[in-house]
This record gives sequence, C-alpha cells and structure tokens, in this order.
Amino acid sequence: MNKNLKKSLFVSMAALGFLAAAGTVNAQNASAKSYARVTSNQKMTTDPTTRNVTFTGNNALYTKAGTLRGARKVATVTTLNNLASSNTSQKNVRAYRVATTNRGSVYYKVVTFDGNYRGWIYGGKSQADFGGGVDSYTTFNNQSLSTLTQAQQNATYKIASPGTANDGKTVTYKQPAWTQYKVGRAITNSSPYVNTVFKIDQVGTRNREGDQWVHIYDVSNATSPANGWILMSGLTQAEAPVADNAIRINLVDPTNNNNVIKSFDYARTNAQKGSYFGNYTNNVWTITANDQTSILNQARAALNGTSYGLDSLTAAQLAQLGATKFGTSVNIAVNKISTIADNAIRINFIKPDGTSLKTVDWTKNGVAKGSAVGYAVNNSSLWSLNSADQTGIQSAITTALNNSGYQIAGNTLTAAQIDTIARGTFGGQVYINVVPIANNYSTIVPYARVAGGSTSHALTGVNSQYVNGTITVSVPSTTSFISNPNSNQASLSNLSIKLTAAQVEANQGILGTWLSSINGTNATDVKKAAVKSANDQFEALAQSQFNNNALSFNGFTGTAGTSFTSQQVMDYIHGSVLNPLTSPDFPGFNDDGSFASMDNITFTASGADSGTFGTPVKVTYSYPVDD
Repeated sequence: MNKNLKKSLFVSMAALGFLAAAGTVNAQNASAKSYARVTSNQKMTTDPTTRNVTFTGNNALYTKAGTLRGARKVATVTTLNNLASSNTSQKNVRAYRVATTNRGSVYYKVVTFDGNYRGWIYGGKSQADFGGGVDSYTTFNNQSLSTLTQAQQNATYKIASPGTANDGKTVTYKQPAWTQYKVGRAITNSSPYVNTVFKIDQVGTRNREGDQWVHIYDVSNATSPANGWILMSGLTQAEAPVADNAIRINLVDPTNNNNVIKSFDYARTNAQKGSYFGNYTNNVWTITANDQTSILNQARAALNGTSYGLDSLTAAQLAQLGATKFGTSVNIAVNKISTIADNAIRINFIKPDGTSLKTVDWTKNGVAKGSAVGYAVNNSSLWSLNSADQTGIQSAITTALNNSGYQIAGNTLTAAQIDTIARGTFGGQVYINVVPIANNYSTIVPYARVAGGSTSHALTGVNSQYVNGTITVSVPSTTSFISNPNSNQASLSNLSIKLTAAQVEANQGILGTWLSSINGTNATDVKKAAVKSANDQFEALAQSQFNNNALSFNGFTGTAGTSFTSQQVMDYIHGSVLNPLTSPDFPGFNDDGSFASMDNITFTASGADSGTFGTPVKVTYSYPVDD
C-alpha cells in the first residue's frame, strides 16, 4: 500500500512538473506576443528642410519605439506640449530616422535643435506623411520683399554693432538662427566688415519668435563671406555723404539709438567742413534761437505721419547739436507719442516760440491706418481735403483751442495748413502753428443752421468763387448706357460721375451729356433721381462754406476778462461786414441734367453766445429752407 502511494505521488508530482513547465513556456509565448518588433530602421534621406516637425501632444517620447520591450520614456506628453508651444527656435525639432514595426506602426527618431531631447515617437501608420505624435512644421516664413517699405528696399545698410556675439544681430547666418538643424553662422566675427555696405534681397520671420530676419549682401562683393541672414534690428542705414556745409540730424527712437525714424540735413551758407555748428562759451555749447526754431520745425515736418514727436530740444540735445561738426551727423532722440487710433489724425498745435501747446485727435469712420487724410490736386503742389472733412477738422480745432488763448491765424485753416493735414496719414500726426489771441478781443466763430432749425454746424471760410469739394452722382447698376460718354469732360464711368462746381462752370452740359447716355424703361426716373442727388450735394457743400475774402473776425474788442452779453455780440455783428455772409457759387440742374444756373446762399446772423473778452465767441447764422 505504501509502495503504491509513493508511485501515485511520483506520478502526480511529475504531472504537476509537466504542467508547470508547459505553463512557463506558454507564459513566455504570451509575453513575447505583447511586444512589437522592428522590421525596418533606416536613416531618412529626404530633403532635411522637409523633416522639421513639431510635437502634437498625442504621444510621449521614448528611448525606442514605445511598444518595444525595454522602451523607457524620455519626455512626457506635457513636456512635449511645452516644447511645441515654446517661443524660442532652439526648441525646433528634426526627424532623422524612421522605423516600422511588425504591426505596421511608424516611429520617428527626433531631436530638438538644442540637443536637449532626443528619442523615438509614434508617427502614425504611413511614412508618406507625419502623424501621431509629430506633424510637419515651418520654422521660418519667407516673405515678399514688398513686406518692406520702398525706402527700406532701396536703402543701404551697415551692421549696427560689429563684433562676435552670437545674438542674431552681430554676425550673419547661413540660415536665420535655429531655423535649420546644425546650420550656423556665415561669419563668427563681423568686426572686419564694420564699413561694409549691404543691401537686402530676402526677408521673413521666424515662426516661434515672430522676429524679422533679412538676407543681406555686400554691394561691392557678391561672394563676400559676410553675405547672409541677420535680424533687421541688427542693421542701421548707411548714410549718404553729408554736404560740407551741413549737419545731418538723425531722429532716433528713444530706446534704440540705431533705430533712425527720420533724417534731414541742415545747411548753413559758407560753413566750413570740420567747423562746429554751435558756440562753446563758459563750458557750454549753444546754438542760436533761429537755428533752434528752424531745426524744431524741420524735425516736426519730418515726423509728420509717424508715431513719434519732438516737443522741444533739451539742454543736452542743444549741446549735442552745438558740438556737431559740419559734414557729419548727430542722433537726436525723439518721443514715442501716446497711442493714436488707427482712424485718427493727431494735430499738434505749436506756439510761436516753438513749444507745443496741446493736441487734438480727429477721427473718421471707415478709413485704414496709414491712408492719406487728403488727396493730391491736379496741377497744384498743394494737397487738399474733402469739404466735409475740412469742416470737421476746422470745428475740432476751434473746439480744442477754446479758452486756450491761442488760435490758428485768421481762425481759418490756410492753404498751407490744409496741405500739411492732407498729407498726414491716419494713425499718425501733423503739426500746425497757432498764434496768441489778443487778450482784449474775442474771435467770432461762425456756425450755421437752417432757418427754424435746432441744430447748427460749423461754417468754413474758403477763398474761391465756387464751393470747395467734389460730388458723386451714381445710377443703379441695372441701368444701361447707349454709349460711353466723353471721359475727357470729367472723371466719368458707366455708373457714376464725379463733379466739382468749377468743372460744371467750364462745361455746363457735362451732367446732361452723361445722363443722355442712359437708356431703359426707367430712364426718366433714373435721370430725375440723379439730378436731385447732384443738386442736393452741391447745396449741402454751400451750406457749410462761406466766402471769407479775408474778412476779419477779430474786431470784437473790450477789456480783457470782462463779460459781454449775446446782444452786445449781435450789435457788433450787425454793424460790421460780418453780416450777412455769402456762400461760394454752386450749380443747379434741370430735370434732364442741363445746367440751370449758379446760385449762392446768404447766411444772416441770428444769435450769439455770451462770454468774456479774450476768448472766442460763437455766432449762429441762419439760411433759408430750400423750396
């Protein structure tokens, strides 16, 4: 019995051993099947610039394909997300090997440009496109040269701070720094090129930093080792020679002496090259008052349309100018002005002593930043303003100068001041001069309103026979024309015509000729509507303008600071040449568009404000309702 028991136990143990062994084998087989194996691992041979990638945040980075036995995590998904959103190009990534597994998965070996992270990451199921944990990435955005202004394209440049620094601004690079893997500097020391003059032939921005890089070339040596990429901020414009009898004044950004905003040359008759611009007395450099005023005026004119200004010259700046030698240049820091709305033009008022009085921003809806406020006038060196804009600007100026003790001379914009404002750009600024108001008189400021009306608008003085401004007459797009009218008569098109009163006077049939080309069943109604529009627009221009013919609005005098009543103002107006006022001539048309007559509007003083002598006073003029 014991013998059989031992045999039974032996058999049972043997069976258990076999089962255990079988279990071990099966376990090993099961474990082997849980890991993938690599079927291909190759160096990537496509154009390296097409293998710049970024992390998508969908997968982590491993020492080998993540599904292989022994793969260890190099960087988590969170870390890779941080790298993907980095604002430094050193965190750009290059893929350089590709592997596939027996499961059909693709893995890429990648490295950050700074070498801090290297490993394998899942890349999808196809080598045709990057996928999974990586995606294609553009490290640098090439742009058209037109991104630069015409002046920047035409300019010549020097490296602003030659040296050896690897900061993007001191030396040049074969490609913009850190935008291609292991592509570095063109030169490591730019000091030998301190006097080299370059031009720009390419431009673009780095994707992560958003900074502007330009490719420069030596204008005298097309194969210069220094030709390459550099930050735009690392360049300074190379100056043209300065005349022997002049100094060049560079107006520079207050935070960057190499950023020249504008430059101008200031000459002096018979000055000798190498002599000093100013005088050195008692250890102080000085320049004459006339030079100070002239330089300020030229600087402000140069800064028109920019976001910089110059209210005055400091003692240090006067010393800089005085110590400058003729035939050389000097940098004068200007002021970064407070933000101007994109649809505004800032008007700076300058007192006779050259100092700034105050400013006013005039806005206009529907305009683009950088667009001109006015327009060039054919056969004239002066620019002009749309009539409605001129009225609005004049009103804004008058309101801004109320109680300031100053006014624009004659209280009406001169042709030169209109030219200055018209050449300004929205988002920029201009300067105009103001004069003190004698403290014993009050300038009359005319406003107009229709008889019996409750609202008034500013009246603008003009010195011309005809109303100032252009009207546009349009007809529906469904209107058909028999033929194109004679385009030499005015600015004509099939659907609209632009006219000035002077053009109508010169060619009284101009509107009728245009309308006679209209055909169709509704032609009569279309013509009547067009004629009414023309008549209304010309009359509206006349309702906002008066022919001042050099009228004086500064005759209402009294003891400075004392009060006056509205009746006293009216008594003065009725006893002067300021009542009535008359608009310039404007044309009227018959229903068929033929010229009817030239007319004008009479403005009769009907009310005035009270006030104190020495401050402007508003006088309201009425005009009849159009029948």
